[in-house]
Amino acid sequence: MSTSSHLRRSATVLASSLLTAALVVSGSSGAATGAPRDRTLPATGHGHGAGVYVVTLVDPPAAAYTGGVPGLAATRPRGGERFDRTRPDVAAYRSRLVDRQDRVLRQVGSPPVLYRFTTAVNGFAARLGAGQVKRLRSTPGVSLVERSTLQKLDTVDSVGFLGLGQVWSQVGGRERAGEGTVVGVVDSGIWPENPSFAGLPQSSPGRVGRLDGFHGACAGGRQWNLGDCNTKLVSARWFVRGFGPSNLAQSEFLSPRDSSGHGSHVAATAAGNADVGVRVEGQDFGKATGMAPGAAIAVYKACWTAPNPEDDGCSTADTVAAVDQAVADGVDVINYSVSGSRDTVADSVELAFLNATAAGVFIAASAGNSGPAPGTVGHPGPWVTTVGASTHRLLQGSVVLGDGTEQVGAMVADRPVPRTGIVLAEDAAAPGATATAARLCEVGALDSDEVQDKIVVCDRGVVARVDKSTAVSRAGGVGMVLTNVSPDTVDADFHAVPTVHLDAAAGAALKQYLASAEAPTAAIDPDGADDTPVPQVAAFSARGPSPASGGDVLKPDLTAPGVGVLAAVAPPSNAGRLWDLYSGTSVSTPHVAGLAALARTARPTWSPARIRSAMMTTARGVRGTSGAFAEGAGQVDPTRFLDPGLVLDVAPRDYLGFLAGQGFTHADGTPVSDRPVAASSLNLPSIAVGHLTGRTTLTRTVTNVSGSTETYSARVRGLDGVTARVRPGTVTLAPGASATLEVVVRADTDAAVGRFTKGHLLLRGSQHELRLPVAVRPGLVSATGEVRGTGEDGSVPVAGRSGSDQGFPLSVAGPVAARPTGVSLVPGGFEPASPRADRDTRGLPVTVPPGTDVARFQIDGHRPSDDMDLYAYRDGQLVAASTRPSADETITLVEPEPGDYTVYVHSHSAANRSTTTGQYYSWVVPASDGGTLQLEPAQVTAGANQRFEYTVGWQGLDPTSRWFGAVRYGDSEHRTFVSVN
Repeated sequence: MSTSSHLRRSATVLASSLLTAALVVSGSSGAATGAPRDRTLPATGHGHGAGVYVVTLVDPPAAAYTGGVPGLAATRPRGGERFDRTRPDVAAYRSRLVDRQDRVLRQVGSPPVLYRFTTAVNGFAARLGAGQVKRLRSTPGVSLVERSTLQKLDTVDSVGFLGLGQVWSQVGGRERAGEGTVVGVVDSGIWPENPSFAGLPQSSPGRVGRLDGFHGACAGGRQWNLGDCNTKLVSARWFVRGFGPSNLAQSEFLSPRDSSGHGSHVAATAAGNADVGVRVEGQDFGKATGMAPGAAIAVYKACWTAPNPEDDGCSTADTVAAVDQAVADGVDVINYSVSGSRDTVADSVELAFLNATAAGVFIAASAGNSGPAPGTVGHPGPWVTTVGASTHRLLQGSVVLGDGTEQVGAMVADRPVPRTGIVLAEDAAAPGATATAARLCEVGALDSDEVQDKIVVCDRGVVARVDKSTAVSRAGGVGMVLTNVSPDTVDADFHAVPTVHLDAAAGAALKQYLASAEAPTAAIDPDGADDTPVPQVAAFSARGPSPASGGDVLKPDLTAPGVGVLAAVAPPSNAGRLWDLYSGTSVSTPHVAGLAALARTARPTWSPARIRSAMMTTARGVRGTSGAFAEGAGQVDPTRFLDPGLVLDVAPRDYLGFLAGQGFTHADGTPVSDRPVAASSLNLPSIAVGHLTGRTTLTRTVTNVSGSTETYSARVRGLDGVTARVRPGTVTLAPGASATLEVVVRADTDAAVGRFTKGHLLLRGSQHELRLPVAVRPGLVSATGEVRGTGEDGSVPVAGRSGSDQGFPLSVAGPVAARPTGVSLVPGGFEPASPRADRDTRGLPVTVPPGTDVARFQIDGHRPSDDMDLYAYRDGQLVAASTRPSADETITLVEPEPGDYTVYVHSHSAANRSTTTGQYYSWVVPASDGGTLQLEPAQVTAGANQRFEYTVGWQGLDPTSRWFGAVRYGDSEHRTFVSVN
């Protein structure tokens, strides 16, 4: 059974008002029951035009192959073992995969291949034309055809804050903590001269010497010698074919060498050497140590800088190749501090992670830096440990004003500024400089006569923060106050002059003082601080709920220190420094990756799911009211996670069942799994129900991994408006024994419909206590997704289930009529990036006015064996497409953005090799016209968790047209579409 999936859901394509393409869950030819199950998929990632694509095939890759092919033994490693690509069985199976890849490539003209994947992914990256993309998506044996996209790269004292000293003592001491494990870092490379990566030289340059079962290598390149690898940096490779060598900045290195500093910072945080002295700008910061200082580091450079920083990033063709190679080399942990999809669990990167997990590799990935907006969390796959960012200490200082008031902000310098004059930068513009340039403290925009020996107040924005202090220093200023002009983070940076960074409120108070004082003065105090508690979730840390699973999988999983973390960097992009302070979920993620290496050393037989469970159930809650969709289970607590008492495990086959339960199939239509698993029922160390109508029962299986028998009581706390009971309430487990708990969740009559309520499942024993986050969103209704009828007059029944005791009204939109437009086309090519009408493509304009409830476009081919496609554009931008290997295609846009649309009908192939013909229909249904569909009754009065039924009818419809409308339920987003032919 393959551990790959496909983005294909069904014939109907839906798009929300955001106009991003989404595919309905397969299995119902347009009708669905329950809550709306459409899943948004990024149009850029799943494109159709010419470009670089990652193609995944159905057969499982070597890391996940469990046998079944005659003559080919299983290649997936057993628990606690590394994947070993040198085994003859692995070589034989990989040869079979390559042969099958060759067959697929030949069917589309043998396009140029950039990479072959056989370990974590079975497939290839290749440059494909639009026609080749289309053919591959209908080729038997192909699972996923996805355009390669560009993803962005999203400690000295965090060691002490997390209490790692006592943890290291359990695994052989500081220097040996993580010994024997390899942390694979997929990132921007590494700066090998930093002492965090010092080690003994390799006995044979370019080869790995002392790690059994690890088969990495040291690749050469620009300013990189094979001897740069050592017993700490055991392997280094680079991948650039997807990004393109011609797209690199001149300062970039075509080698594993890091030019940006990001990869070095990540590697040092996860597994940097112990007790490395750190001194920056003359300031002593003590000694740096990574989470697992005894672990080895393997670098997979797949992220690159471009001439324009906006184009920096990581091509997914390169990152998939890097993950595939990392698993083939035999890493134990992969750190992926790179942005990822928010909208699907089944892109090529997430599927590579799934197969890596099946091989026993722990995956830590960053949640993203798009917080605090909800629904922004990336890497939604339940097999990935998705890490948010929280504070671990506050680098603070203050500006003390002449009136005695003190404003506290972020500050890293330890040098005070005695009381002196203070001036607004915009009041100190140099001759010829604009007030705006001065206000932003552009270099050269400040008048030295005005700022000499003064503290300068600069506004944040446009100019890099550290460049502002450089401008102040060059003009003769002795200190800077950086003020936010809108709510944003405050950051402690290494500045040219002592600097305090204030939030918007404190900045406004400062400016009010300056406006009222005749001769304003101020001092900067590096010891200034407030009583802000830690840890707290960082404002930038991305939040759930994840749209990829409809809120049924809680993400992020947990948080780790990610604000103002000091670690190794690359001098070229960090003002010549070897160390710098970084913030972001890319900084928090390697904390978890390094801790996973510690767990692998201490508990070598634990699966990645068990390690994650141990981290989550022992995490400590963060301060404030951020909630489960910000903190997940809380901030990781290393002092407890090696002895959690109980763990929850997930078998790889259950992840496949999850994909099947989400409606994914392979491109050739074969099922991902014949054992679908509902997302909420996956045995995760968290519970989430994205749409609860009435009552549901979930299960969680726990296993005792301690050395003694223990009795646990189980109960749920929190969950306003929702009642949750655990059966049984008490379990006694001997070492190694397991028990299954049922969690019965029911919405109360006063439940806040449409809003998540949060709580925790607590498991308390005599020696251990576990806490699982719980989030439940009561829904108003679940009902049939689409009904169909015929005739001038008629009606059809609609069934549903109520989620409220209060009842709710039904309302209608439409129906509206559509007459057929005949289409006759000659098969040909279509380039979605530059669509045009010709012999193979018909362009049809559609106006979508404001207040449209739903728009639908449909092509019905005359011959089922023909292949026609639909593409919808708004103002020239592709918003949705339906491109199955079928003559019939449908696009449905819910609450679409108003504008001028063009729908293109394209002929891909004809059974008679001559022409394709069909009928095109278009419906634009207004929301506010009252509609003429008739409802009986027009009100749902059923109580919570009770079923209801009503009829929707019509009269006097023109039989020469097709009709389309919708029924809405109170103020819920759910609709039942009504089609009458």
